[in-house]
Amino acid sequence: MKNAIAIVALAGMTGMAGADTVANWGFNNQGLDGGGFGFQVSDFPQNADVGSGMFTVGNFNDSDTGGVYDWVQSFAGTTTLSIDGVSGGSFAFQGAANEDVTNNGAQATFAFDGTNWDALSIDFARRGTSTGFNLLTIEIFDGGSSLGIVDTIAGAQSSTWTSNSYDLSALDGILDASVVFTFDGATSNTGNNRLDNVTISGTAVPAPGAFALLGLGGLVGARRRRA
Repeated sequence: MKNAIAIVALAGMTGMAGADTVANWGFNNQGLDGGGFGFQVSDFPQNADVGSGMFTVGNFNDSDTGGVYDWVQSFAGTTTLSIDGVSGGSFAFQGAANEDVTNNGAQATFAFDGTNWDALSIDFARRGTSTGFNLLTIEIFDGGSSLGIVDTIAGAQSSTWTSNSYDLSALDGILDASVVFTFDGATSNTGNNRLDNVTISGTAVPAPGAFALLGLGGLVGARRRRA
């Protein structure tokens, strides 16, 4: 018992120091009431499946049929980068390129609170079609202020899922943090890009009280040894 408090404190510190999931979206529950899979207007903003975060879409052709978006789909997903081993569905903008308002320029935004996180990063799986979007811009924001473009991926995606990972450490400690994906260059209505298993990870910053607890544990142990 003499080192119990110190052990508890160390265990807590170890847990907080390890990388953890800040927010994850697996897109595995996109079944529609009328059958099939897709996204309803009421699905956005969408809470993270694991952790805490918010996913929303903007600047896109928002036509819908019966409350279900016509050009925002949930196609078959993948286990690539999945944290639960489930392939499920995915998120996909379709081009809607022959419509009066296309989905070129459509944006998918993943927002989260980075206040108590360090070493932030994002992982996601992506695939597409030859007539889908051939330009993806990934940009990070502190509230409404851009902190810069993380990457610009040119070229149409293949039908094979690829793993993607980016450093988001510029968002460490930021309350209103977000990652914005902007899609462009689709040349057909049904050409698409899919995202799946989007995970924002980081290392939790120990609360100030954790250090005090660790010190208290050592002090108590020392006093008991002297006694």
